[in-house]
Amino acid sequence: MAKLPETQDDAITLEDAWDFKGRPAIRSATGGWASSAMILGIEATERLTTLGIAINLVTYLTGTMHLGSACSANTVTNFLGTSFMLCLFGGFIADTFLGRYRTIAIFATIQALGVTILTISTIVPSLRPPKCSRGSSSCVPASGTQLLFLYMALYLTALGTGGLKSSVSGFGSDQFDETDKKEKNQMIKFFSWFFFFISIGSLCAVSVLVYIQDNVGRKWGYGICACAILGALMVFLSGTKRYRFKRLVGSPLTQIASVFVAAWKKRHMELPSDSSMLFNVDDIIFTENPKKMKMKPKLPHSKQFRYVHLINSNYP
Repeated sequence: MAKLPETQDDAITLEDAWDFKGRPAIRSATGGWASSAMILGIEATERLTTLGIAINLVTYLTGTMHLGSACSANTVTNFLGTSFMLCLFGGFIADTFLGRYRTIAIFATIQALGVTILTISTIVPSLRPPKCSRGSSSCVPASGTQLLFLYMALYLTALGTGGLKSSVSGFGSDQFDETDKKEKNQMIKFFSWFFFFISIGSLCAVSVLVYIQDNVGRKWGYGICACAILGALMVFLSGTKRYRFKRLVGSPLTQIASVFVAAWKKRHMELPSDSSMLFNVDDIIFTENPKKMKMKPKLPHSKQFRYVHLINSNYP
């Protein structure tokens, strides 16, 4: 049977996106809802996993690991705080070195490893102290080895969460072309679905998973989290051939850091007598009549915060 000729839409390639082999991405064969749906799934399971662990962790630390209430609460806040703070690290890695796809794949694997270790700690008796009656003076708190295993699981999970949260929404938006009106509208809808899936994952964590942990067993609750993130990772990787990849643009954190470094180096310098040696960009005020365009007056330079004037100047 003769092969049908390609339509014009089938041959359209995108200037700023590539496929998994580094070739210009074909609009009809890459991106769109088919790709973004796989990304939405991994975000939902990330929320399910992180909150599924954190929301009921205090009772596990006090009831099973026999830690004090203050220590248990502090452990939970440290776990959640680390998860959110590491988003900055994950975003920097994605924008500067790995790209969003590799960052998601690597950090999802790290999160799955952390949850798997946590699940094992609820199954193996030697990784938790012996049972005792609540309030009994004979309760033995978790040993250093047991706590080391527990903290390793929690902070691997936190590291994975930070990498995922920083890249999932951005990689999802990469699957749509903003220059195309239809795909731009689809991208707007994608973010609506993105927050919907976050809410669904959070809802299942605080309701279904908490019930399973309290009434069926911790090993089943954490085991579901491990299976969910592993399943979502497999689905995400299966869509590799359909994803659109964008060029690395660098992290805003690098630009911010360079400003602080330049300001610190020039903190003791005096302003030059000739202000033309400073970096200035004239702002133009546009009006309906092009002939009436005028220059926006600039504020005069001062010695206050002089290092800010000197950051981008030609003055050595």
